[in-house]
Amino acid sequence: MEGAAASSEGLRYAEYARVPAGAGKGQAELDRGLARTMIAVGLGVATVAFAGRYAFHLWKPLEQAITETAKRISTS
Repeated sequence: MEGAAASSEGLRYAEYARVPAGAGKGQAELDRGLARTMIAVGLGVATVAFAGRYAFHLWKPLEQAITETAKRISTS
């Protein structure tokens, strides 16, 4: 009967004995994943900043050309 009691005891707490899916990963792996994410976010922000800077430098001459063209269209 002791075997049955131990068996039922194991079944009672079986839900607590399960290992979560991410439990196999060590803290170092999680840290590396976080570092990769932070590097990717940083590179994305830098890319957007350089693209914005390029667009603003490109916009000044383009704005002048659009203004001149609009003046020519309105006079003719």
